[in-house]
Amino acid sequence: MSFDQGEFNFEAKGSEAGYRRWREELDEKKRAFESRWGVALGKRVTVSLKDHAKPLSGLLEWIQVPGTSSGSPPRFRLRGLEFGVEEIESLVQESEAAID
Repeated sequence: MSFDQGEFNFEAKGSEAGYRRWREELDEKKRAFESRWGVALGKRVTVSLKDHAKPLSGLLEWIQVPGTSSGSPPRFRLRGLEFGVEEIESLVQESEAAID
């Protein structure tokens, strides 16, 4: 599931209640995913990878590989390099102040 495109709840009552609930559920799922795998999606991070000489910095993306089960370890992309969660030695989210 993409955290940019979830499933809209048409059953919610009110003018914007459905949208708000949909966003809340999507954000909840994203936080659970990040917590489970120890990552920060869509944020500037510095990642050290096994067998990679230097740490990489940039925006971390989750790659949804077609045909893989939801229980499979995820794959990520950072600055064009694709890697699995098992290759991550450390991941640090950069502070907001450093980005500006």
